Amino acid sequence: MKSKITVTVSIAVVVSVILLFNGFSRGDDYNQEKLVAQIVYTGLERWHYSGKKIDNDFSAKAFTEFINYLDFSKRFLLQSDIETLQQYKYKIDDQFAEGNSEFVKAASNLIQKRISQVTDFYAELLSKPFDFNAKESLELEPEKNQYCKTIDEIKEYWRKNLKYRALLRYIALKETNEKDKKKKNDKELEEEARKSVLTTMKPVFNRLTQTIKNDSFSAYINSLVQVTDPHTTYFSPTDKETFDMQIKGSFEGIGATLQDEGEYVKVVNIIPGGPSWRQKQLEAGDLIVKVAQGNDEPVDIIGMRTADAVKLIRGKKSTLVRLSVKKPDGRIIEIPIVRDVVILEETFAKSAVLVDKKTGKHFGFINLPGFYNDFRGGRNSTDDVKKELEKLKSKKVDGVILDLRNNGGGALQDAVRMSGLFIPQGPILQVKNKSSQVSVLEDPNPGTTYSGPLVVLINQITASASEILSAALQDYNRAIIVGSNQSFGKGTVQALIDLDNFVTQKDEDKESFGALTITIQKFYRVNGDAIQLKGVSSNIVLPDRYDYLEIGEKYMDFPLSWDSIPPASYTKWKPEPLVTQSMIEKSRDRVQSNQAFIQIKDYADKVKHFQDKKMQTLKIDEVLKEQDQIKQAREKLDKVKQENPNMQVLPTIKLPVSSSDRMNIVEKERQEEWFKELRNDITIGEAMEILSDLIDMQKIKSTSKGENQEKK
Repeated sequence: MKSKITVTVSIAVVVSVILLFNGFSRGDDYNQEKLVAQIVYTGLERWHYSGKKIDNDFSAKAFTEFINYLDFSKRFLLQSDIETLQQYKYKIDDQFAEGNSEFVKAASNLIQKRISQVTDFYAELLSKPFDFNAKESLELEPEKNQYCKTIDEIKEYWRKNLKYRALLRYIALKETNEKDKKKKNDKELEEEARKSVLTTMKPVFNRLTQTIKNDSFSAYINSLVQVTDPHTTYFSPTDKETFDMQIKGSFEGIGATLQDEGEYVKVVNIIPGGPSWRQKQLEAGDLIVKVAQGNDEPVDIIGMRTADAVKLIRGKKSTLVRLSVKKPDGRIIEIPIVRDVVILEETFAKSAVLVDKKTGKHFGFINLPGFYNDFRGGRNSTDDVKKELEKLKSKKVDGVILDLRNNGGGALQDAVRMSGLFIPQGPILQVKNKSSQVSVLEDPNPGTTYSGPLVVLINQITASASEILSAALQDYNRAIIVGSNQSFGKGTVQALIDLDNFVTQKDEDKESFGALTITIQKFYRVNGDAIQLKGVSSNIVLPDRYDYLEIGEKYMDFPLSWDSIPPASYTKWKPEPLVTQSMIEKSRDRVQSNQAFIQIKDYADKVKHFQDKKMQTLKIDEVLKEQDQIKQAREKLDKVKQENPNMQVLPTIKLPVSSSDRMNIVEKERQEEWFKELRNDITIGEAMEILSDLIDMQKIKSTSKGENQEKK
């Protein structure tokens, strides 16, 4: 089941606004779904940035979106069902305006009928042994699949689907069996694998039926609104509660951002300071396939609505949850995580001094996990980064590395203010609204906190506010951007609308109508280019472990397009480029001779090949061969992970050398763990080399300039 609801929104810049249109009244013909649809329709027409017309083209796209929600992998509906539903393809726009949900009911009834039919025969398919030596394959790419013409074709699809599930379970059982004293033969293991799949499938089909009954309408509204852009989202009353919890900062659970990915629940981001971040096995790009509470049997969540999966994953502090995840390289591993709250200190900016033992140069390093701001007068990321810069200046560092990797954004105000720490004055960002009115956001505090050499690290998860800061520093020729080919590419602003505000109802009978995030503005760099889609491109590109993942705005459905507007008036920090061809070539030579970078690229290439090969073999020896190739590439990558012998890490503030205070002991342990991570991070090591090249180049230019002045 394809759910279009993103349960947590970490990379969106969300602001609250009040829409000024007439309230909707609960009359005698009151129908909650009808009112929700009409409110959302009015909101899109009046306020969405794109101004996209709700017409037949919109209707056809929404039709496809909702059908994909119902049957993303084409495993239930027949071609004749799609043809039956085609009568609604160009009527949805009119029905949307009227609050008519006839299409939802017709489609939901059909899918429930087909799920019931599959439920009737899947147990029969699992009652017969599978031949894991037969040469068969299963198409995993939904777009390449065709809707089945007959029930017999659906039955054959499910036979292969169940065989693949059983094959993976069989391989896992064989690995465990090798370690057991009382070993089972292959026939017993094959039978156990089928029984295991049978046990997990019953609740899967029960959930699918229940989800259709309970959530089809909210999924339908999401299919409509997300045709406008991927960040416009409807939250049903239940999902609004989940969203409100995150906005209020309630992170008790595993500390990860999740969203749908076809039939799967996908990990989009790991929240710094949370239990997953500390456990270090769960990563962006992982697909969660099963969830187990403590030592209980795992629950298969393939096909489960993301919001329902989150309910299983979330839990009280100190309780254990076991996640079975499918890694991007095809491995399926179990990850135990003890639920906890986010350690706030780990979400804040922090710094260290990196010493290059070869050259003796000292570099400041600042890690910024997010752009936080407690608008009630608490901490904010700009003031914290300013304090870290002051500490580093007192240490007389030769240059600074600002790490924005995995930084999903946050407060827009801090992106603007923080940019001003590195430039004297000037515009930071341009924002355009639906009416094409452009506002220029200026550095509010003239003056510079740090004026020395600067490198900014980014990757594909660097998004939103992080992109604003990176873009400004790049456009001002103030910093060298180093990392992935480009950042995420999210260049839009959303408003959060509580739909309850637009319905008149009696106080004693208040029902929630949910909420809507709607895209209202677009970001532009000071050079006039949109951040949307293209993001920020690195001046010097380095191999990255996320290179094989399709992460970014350009991979999302219906993203707004890239465009440009006239540049703002600004003065560059230096007229000539910071990065020379010589510096790029030096970095490339170092990367090409660095075994760790070589293995990262080799691993990324192998995983990409694995992901591009959508036809999945069902022959056991071929599956094992594929797994072994990935395993070998992974082992090679792990072997070259070692501490940089030329890097020494020093604290900016010394902790007490000896103390019985438990807090000091814990803090010292965290510091040592962080310092080890820095020494193991080859990207930071190369950033130090690039910064050293920049410093040397600037010294040569400065000496040359001084000599020329003397001659004059």
